[in-house]
Amino acid sequence: MAVSPTYPGVYIDEFTPAPPIQGVGTSTAAFVGRAVRGVLTTPVQITRWEQFVAEFGSEPRPGTYLWYAVRGFFENGGQTCYVVRAGNAIQAQASCNNKDGDRVLRFKARVAGNPHPQITVEIDEAHLVAGAELYRPSAAYTVTAARVLTLGSAAEAQRFRAGDWISLGNAEDPRLQIAAPEGAVLRTTSDITTVLGSLGTLRLADTVAGTQIVRIASAAPLAAGALVPGTVLSFTQGAGGAAVTETAVVQSVDPEGQPDAGVARWTYRVILRQGLTETFELDPGDPPGPTAVESQEFTVTVHQVKDAKYADLATDPAHPRYFLPFINGAAEPEDVAAVEAVGVLPPDVGVPASTAGAQPLIGGTDETDGPLTPGEYTTALNTLRTIDDVNLIAVPDSTDTLVQGAVRAQCEQLKDRFGILDSQPGLLPEQNGPLAEQRRSQDSKDGYTALYYPWIQVPAASGAGSLLVPPSGHVCGAIAQVDGTSGVFKSPANVFLNGTSDIQPTGNMTNQEQGLLNELGINVIRVFQRGGRPRIWGARTTATNVNWRYISVRRLFLFLEESIQEGIEWAVFEPNNLALWQQLKRALRAFLFQQWQDGALFGETADRAFYVTIDETNNSSDDRRKGRVNVDVGMRPTRPAEFIVVRIGIWDGAAEITEG
Repeated sequence: MAVSPTYPGVYIDEFTPAPPIQGVGTSTAAFVGRAVRGVLTTPVQITRWEQFVAEFGSEPRPGTYLWYAVRGFFENGGQTCYVVRAGNAIQAQASCNNKDGDRVLRFKARVAGNPHPQITVEIDEAHLVAGAELYRPSAAYTVTAARVLTLGSAAEAQRFRAGDWISLGNAEDPRLQIAAPEGAVLRTTSDITTVLGSLGTLRLADTVAGTQIVRIASAAPLAAGALVPGTVLSFTQGAGGAAVTETAVVQSVDPEGQPDAGVARWTYRVILRQGLTETFELDPGDPPGPTAVESQEFTVTVHQVKDAKYADLATDPAHPRYFLPFINGAAEPEDVAAVEAVGVLPPDVGVPASTAGAQPLIGGTDETDGPLTPGEYTTALNTLRTIDDVNLIAVPDSTDTLVQGAVRAQCEQLKDRFGILDSQPGLLPEQNGPLAEQRRSQDSKDGYTALYYPWIQVPAASGAGSLLVPPSGHVCGAIAQVDGTSGVFKSPANVFLNGTSDIQPTGNMTNQEQGLLNELGINVIRVFQRGGRPRIWGARTTATNVNWRYISVRRLFLFLEESIQEGIEWAVFEPNNLALWQQLKRALRAFLFQQWQDGALFGETADRAFYVTIDETNNSSDDRRKGRVNVDVGMRPTRPAEFIVVRIGIWDGAAEITEG
């Protein structure tokens, strides 16, 4: 807020500039494939090779390549990746119902397959709040003024609190609200119709439809955490078929202490998330008697070799012991069942009932040895859509064109990731053969994928001999290394692949053969001398639009676009005025200037490398009425020096003779 000067002098008015735009990550890879064990179709973040081995096995599933791809990723400089295990095994499950017979929870084994030994689950009801009731105080009163009730003592008046609805026990004033207790006096928010001097006994008024504030009394102080936001409370008045019952979720709790001196009773003022629909009578002398209040928690015991017990769980996400993170996030024991809610039942009716003993998880089937269908790979691949920090995707266990098409489609739709595709095994470097056909099947107009050829030779997991594997995992690691040492604008090419000894025999590929593949947008991995290491010798995407021909250009723009999108999110709902435009322009120019200095953008000066326009030329009054701010950003990316042409001539100090 601007300073308001009142006297002559110098005033200091600090201001906060727009936050700088931070560059997002560029080298987090995601791998989809098969493994000998591990959770199915769930992305697992992996930050070191030993963690992958612990999660998915110390050896690969026979005939699959996920294991080698992740190993190659870390060998070549990768730091973080997500792994999704694809498979056709089915997890064993068990369901449980609430007291009404509705299915409310399903327990699912973490590891797919038929569990050995058997997994069982048992549910027991729990009640952290038990033996409590709705508070029912009463006291004798005298009407002493239009809005004043005088009680026998200040102690009696302290039984009632501001905001309470009370009943005087007559038809003239069925419900009055207390404004404030003052000593032995209760002041009401509206005039009292009962004549002055009238005597009687007042009490809290019965609840009505929509009541959200209730007072709960307990014979002893409730334990810490027993009554908290998210607690599901049940209210029961009466018995048998005449009983009135209802459940509700607690929004907030205010402990009131001991309102009755010398009486073992502690009260709590509770605001419910939604108003009650039933009427509960609060007259101490009425036949229905007290309204019992009880919290609804449950305890889950999972057994497989040993027990894992999760006590006093709640069904509402606001509760500190909400069951999902307590069970799904458990680390021990390893093979406890994961649990998830079924259906859309609200928390107050989703509390599970006790099971009749331990229930076995059934229906699990082990993974078959046959190949997976493209649909099974795609199901696993789609779990990555919600992982925002994924930058690279590879499916080393499938070169099926449908699966690779699903990778391409995800990258094109989300526009924040890039696909690394493997060539099919055993293909020859032919311009019009199966390799070229595979490449053409993955045309991406704006270049969201790249295809690598051929397969590479790596040490076998057994330690004996070597085998050919698809290169995508090693390539992802090399890309991460280049990003870290040079930047995303540097082409991930002319880079040796660690952990490799040779490539698939290709009949001694010639430069001319590679030239034909390069024009198709196939990135070749080559060994240029006997005994040399394979290195990436290509930097092209599968784009049909020449503007996006190079991997470095496409990935640079992915980086810039996401960084800008996240970096200026603070401006949403800010006043759309010239000050906002200037703040945005300064933040964008500062970010792009840094990219130009780093070498990502081409130009002798910053003004020749990029521009940012936010003014009335691209923000009309109609746009402003619609709540829009249009920002035009133009950038000249640095492209790779793919072809270096050297002109060589003879110079004798006077004349120059040039070849070519």
